[in-house]
Amino acid sequence: MSTSQRTMAWLLFLIGMFPALAFAQDTGRLVGKIVGPDGKALQGVTVTATSQQVPKFRATMTTDRRGTFTIDFDVVNVTYHYRFEKAGYQTLEIDQTWQKLGSEHFEWKMAVATTPDVGSAGSAPASTSEPAILAFNAAVIALRTKDLATAETKFKEAVGQDPKPTQAWAALAAVQVQTGHNQEAAEAAEKAMALGDKGEAVLMTRWQAYRNLKNDAKAAEALKDLESVGRRAEEAKKFHNEGVALVKAGDNAGAFAKFQEAINIDPSLQASQLGLATAALKIGKNAEAATAAEAILKVDPRNAAAIRLRYNACLTLGDNDRLVEALVGLAVVEPAIAKNGLLKLAFESYDANDKAKTKARFLKVLEVDPNQPLAHYYLALVYVNEGDTAEAKSHLEKFIALSPNSAEAATAREMLKQLVKAPGA
Repeated sequence: MSTSQRTMAWLLFLIGMFPALAFAQDTGRLVGKIVGPDGKALQGVTVTATSQQVPKFRATMTTDRRGTFTIDFDVVNVTYHYRFEKAGYQTLEIDQTWQKLGSEHFEWKMAVATTPDVGSAGSAPASTSEPAILAFNAAVIALRTKDLATAETKFKEAVGQDPKPTQAWAALAAVQVQTGHNQEAAEAAEKAMALGDKGEAVLMTRWQAYRNLKNDAKAAEALKDLESVGRRAEEAKKFHNEGVALVKAGDNAGAFAKFQEAINIDPSLQASQLGLATAALKIGKNAEAATAAEAILKVDPRNAAAIRLRYNACLTLGDNDRLVEALVGLAVVEPAIAKNGLLKLAFESYDANDKAKTKARFLKVLEVDPNQPLAHYYLALVYVNEGDTAEAKSHLEKFIALSPNSAEAATAREMLKQLVKAPGA
C-alpha cells in the first residue's frame, strides 16, 4: 500500500470543542448511584445539589432502593456541588463541572462513619490495591471501637501497601496525633499535602502535631496555612469569575491571565484549569493548553472537555509523541478520530523508517482498536525485521483472519508460509 493510499486528514478542531464558560441554557441529566464500602446500593441517602454559579439552583432528593437518583440541569458548563448524607455514613461532598448535553451516569462510594476527630479518615481510599483497601477498612472498624492502636497499625499497613491515596495518609496523621506520635503525625500530614490534600482536616492535624512537638516555627507556618485555607478558595473563585467575564467579553488573553491567577492560588480549582486550557488554545498558547488539560485529566480521566482540549492542543502544537497519548485518551469520546489519527502517525513513522516509533505507534493503534487489520500487518513486518518469528506469525494470522480479501492478504499468506518453514519455527 502506497503512502498516498493510506493518508488520512486530521480533524483540526472538533465541533463544540470550546465549552462556554458562561452560563448556557441547555439541558443535562445526571443519573447518579451511591454505594457503600462493599459496593452495594445505598437507599435513603439525602442528595443536595447546589451551584455557586447558579444561585437559584437547589435540588434535594433521596436515593431509591437501587441507590440511584436523577438531577436535571438547565445550565451546563458550570460547576455543581453535591452533598450526600446518610446516618451511619461519612458525609461525602463532590464538585463536578457539568458539560454534557443529555444524560451521563456516575457512581460514588460512601464510607462508614468514624469518630469525628479523624477528619478525612472516613473517606474510602482511592486505591486499586486490595490489601491496602482491606487494611484501610480494618482501621476504620477499629476507630469505631476507639481502638486507636489497631487503627494506627492498619493505616500504616494501608499506606505501606499503596502510598498514593491521600485519605490513608490523612487518617494516619489524625490517629497518630491522638496516640501521641506527633512527629510521625506531622510527617504523614505533610505526605498527604504533598499528594494534593490541602483540606482543613489535614491542615488542622499538621498544626496540632507541630504544636505538640513545640516546634514553634513549623506550628506558626501550619497555623497560617490553616487560617488561610477558606480564604484562599474564595480568592481563587474571584479571579475565576473575572476570567469568565473576560471570556464573555471576547478577551481570551485577559481571561487566560485571570484563570492563571486563580490556579496559582488554588491549583485544585478544576473549572479554572478548564478555562485556562480553553483560553490558551484560542490565543495560540498550545503548550499551556495541553498542560492545563492534562492537569484536569490526572484527577478526572474521563473529562470529555479536557480530553478534546488536550487533543486539539497537542495537534496544533505539533508534538507527535504527546499527540499519540492524547489520541489514546480521545478514543473514549471520539473513537473513529482516535483510531485514524494513531494509524496516520504509525504510517508516518513507518515511511520515515523509524523502527522504534513504528512499533510503538502500531501497538497504540491496537490498544484502542485490537481488530485493526493494517496494524497487525505492519507489526508483523516489524517483528520479521527483529527476528521475532512467533510475534510475526501471530500478527499475520490475525491480519489474514480480519482482512482475508485485502490487497496485502496474498503477501501475508506467503510470508506466513515462509515463517512456518523457517528453522526453529
